Amino acid sequence: MKFTTTVLGLAMAAALLALLGLTRLVMPQVPTTDLELREVEIAALPEPPPPPPEDPPPEQPPPPPALANITEVPDPTRVAIPKVDVPLDLEMPVDTFFTDIEPAPLPQPVVRRVAPKPRPTARPSRPSPPPAVTKSIYSINELDSKPRLLRHGSAAFPSSLARRGVTQGTVNFEVELSTSGRVNVRRVVSATHSELVSPARRIAGSARFTAPTRNGKPVKAVMRWPITIRK
Repeated sequence: MKFTTTVLGLAMAAALLALLGLTRLVMPQVPTTDLELREVEIAALPEPPPPPPEDPPPEQPPPPPALANITEVPDPTRVAIPKVDVPLDLEMPVDTFFTDIEPAPLPQPVVRRVAPKPRPTARPSRPSPPPAVTKSIYSINELDSKPRLLRHGSAAFPSSLARRGVTQGTVNFEVELSTSGRVNVRRVVSATHSELVSPARRIAGSARFTAPTRNGKPVKAVMRWPITIRK
């Protein structure tokens, strides 16, 4: 029994091998093409351009100031006062008062005479005498004598003129003398340099003359006073 089974297996195997051989003979053979090898040239590519430069990093803002470095902000409403380091010479020599220059005469007041009204009488009327005119201020020529300078003030010579090489200048004032001889500047008649007007006013403001008199009585007088200031 076992032998028969073995023979059948071998027969079937042989039949399958014969069938496979017949199928290979029946199937057409596909022609094969030979592969052709060719050399390939490798071209060298140019080097790429360098990258553009990078933008510099933005500047960092400065750190806020510390409390120790904060200064006081100036007040815009306050006016800045310039400081002058030039020492002031309060003992500057000043020329004495010149009495040779006569001031211009003051205008005389015009007195209008009023005709008297006629009286209802047969006698002719007589005009009344004009009232006496009293003046409040007199000129030098109307005084008993010319006032003499007793003392005068002092002022520093302007540094702006000194830097320009100016060594002296004169300011001519029209002043009014009180009954006690004090000086009041009325106006500036002339000045060689405008910078000398202010120092000359200080000198005149603290000056003192003898009291002007007319007929032995103290009166007010007006005159011109040239003040020369030297460096």
